[in-house]
Formats: sequence, C-alpha cells, structure tokens
Amino acid sequence: MELETRYVRPPQEALDALVAEGFAAAGESPEASAVTWIEVGSASIVVLGGRTALRVARQPSGAPELLRAQALVDSLPDLPFAVPRSIGEPVTVEGHLAIPTLRVEGEPHPPHQGEPGPLRALLEAVHGIDPEPVRVHLAEPRSFMGGADWERVLRDRVVPLLGSNVRDEARRRIDALVGLEPVEVVVNHGDLAGSNVLWRDGRVSGVLDWDLTALDDPAEDLSSLASWHGWALAAQLADAAGVARAEVFHGCGPLQVVAFAVLNDRPADELARVVARAEARLAG
Repeated sequence: MELETRYVRPPQEALDALVAEGFAAAGESPEASAVTWIEVGSASIVVLGGRTALRVARQPSGAPELLRAQALVDSLPDLPFAVPRSIGEPVTVEGHLAIPTLRVEGEPHPPHQGEPGPLRALLEAVHGIDPEPVRVHLAEPRSFMGGADWERVLRDRVVPLLGSNVRDEARRRIDALVGLEPVEVVVNHGDLAGSNVLWRDGRVSGVLDWDLTALDDPAEDLSSLASWHGWALAAQLADAAGVARAEVFHGCGPLQVVAFAVLNDRPADELARVVARAEARLAG
C-alpha cells in the first residue's frame, strides 16, 4: 500500500467487495494482478490492476461527484495524452461507489524541475478544449472551496479555525484573490500537477483527476504547474500578468485545502491536520 494519508475511507469489508466487483466489471481479476493501492487523494482511493484503475469514493456522499467527474472524462475529446476513461459499469456496495477506468501509464515528473516546451503544450491542450460538449459535466468554478460562495467560506469558516498569528495573512491572501480583475475563462483542469500529470520519454503521457475541471481562470492551472515544477519556469509559460495572477491563486492554496475538509464534513482529526499544515504554510 502506498502513502496512507489517514483520510476517511470505506470499511475494509466494503472495499474488498468493491475491488472484486469493480475489477470483474472491467473484465479483470484482481487475483491475477499486482494490485496497488493509491491512498493520497482526498476524495477517492485508486486501486491499480493490470489495465484497470478502480476509483473508489471515500464516502457515500462523494458518489454523485465521482459519477459527474467520470462523465466529464468520458466526454473529453481526443487529446495528445491519455485520460482515464471508463472501461466498465460503476459498482456499489453498501452505498459505497467504485468506477473501473483505464489505467493510464507513466510516472509523475520529479518536482522543482521541468522543460517549458512540454508544459506549454500541456496548458494549451487543456485550455484549448471546446467547452460546449463537456459543459454539462463541468464542476462549478472553485468548487473545492465553496463554489460561488467561496469567499464567505474562506472568511467565515476557514479563517476562524486558524491560529491568531496567521489570520491577518490569510485575510490578505483572500483579499488578493477577490481583487483579481476578470479574465476570459477556459476549461481549467483545477489540479494540474504532481501525480495527476504522468510522463513518459520526456512528454506528458496522461492526465488524471479531472474532478475540479471548470470554466475558470487559466492562471489557476499555471499556479499548479509552477508550484510543482518551480516558479522559475512560470515566466516561460505565461506573460507577466498571468504569472502574477497565478501567484495569487498559489497563496490561497492552503486555505482551499481547509475549506475542502470543512465543506465535506471530514473527521475532526483530519481537519486538525490540514489546519496545522495551512498554518505552517501561512507562517512560512
């Protein structure tokens, strides 16, 4: 099993049944595969087989969002990289949902480095997606931190959870995001970095986790890429105005994670951990 983040997860008995039924729906037997558990995602667990990546919602309440996000992936046009399209019908056990998808090959890029050419091509491919065929399946912009109500969520529900020494800094970062001038929105992946972008032979081989994809500011994706690959590359991926906007999104990142935990009624110990991490980043 890979890194255990201590996020909430289904009971093991239900997980075992979901794995058996989900892999069967994809025409694959987990006993015949070297199954790997990926537990780093806050919304879902992924179980990898030979050709199947089984996505399991961490909570029954997350099932509708998982289904919506998968419908989006299945509606995406052909792209210069693979995406985890469905390869079997969803399965449900005791209210817990799993969806068998195509396992996308590749490895995450090492952090703090990268070549601007493939990164520019990645941004162009995602931001160039025609929104009309996928619009019905897109997430609400900034859904991770409350959607249209994001500012109130951050000010009224997140800031009070933080230590008094970092609350003013948190408010300053929220003010900066509120103060951004409107720009033309594009299909924005929403979390375009780390293990969500897979590489092979110096190019992007696949993009995972389209759950947050929405019509939004392209600087949000630039922020994710620069945060992972290094901000020294940002100026080669966008103009100065775009980089400045991306830095504002980056500044609110710690608050977004707390907002997600609050909005999804995560257990108290999980909320305490994300608050502590946010406080450390705000104070750094």
